[in-house]
Amino acid sequence: MAQATPCTVFRFTLPDTPGILLSLAHRLRAADITLMALWARSNKDSTSTMRCIAQRDAQFRDFAMSAEINADEETAIHVHTAEDGGDFIRVLEKVASVNANITAIKAVSLADQMGWVIWTDVEHIESLLAQLNAST
Repeated sequence: MAQATPCTVFRFTLPDTPGILLSLAHRLRAADITLMALWARSNKDSTSTMRCIAQRDAQFRDFAMSAEINADEETAIHVHTAEDGGDFIRVLEKVASVNANITAIKAVSLADQMGWVIWTDVEHIESLLAQLNAST
């Protein structure tokens, strides 16, 4: 059975240059920050948009401020399951049952669990969390 929790996704932009991700990784390690997930994509303006989920939100906020990284915060839903079949369809059915629109979704695998990070409209977060965590 899938379990859902709200999560903070930090979004920030860095220059799109060779070695920038390595530099960020070194800075994160020096600050003892653990990321649970990281996504990056190149933009046409020679920047990269990064999104991450930190193990400890407050610690990442402090790091971003001290590193002068202008990080925006997004609320998403992390859905995880230890099962390997059928949960994705069940999750989508529950999303549809509350008439929520998925604005973005990413598949993740953490600690032997499969899951998804789902972005939806802010007004649907609470109802979607309740529906995803309801026993069926």
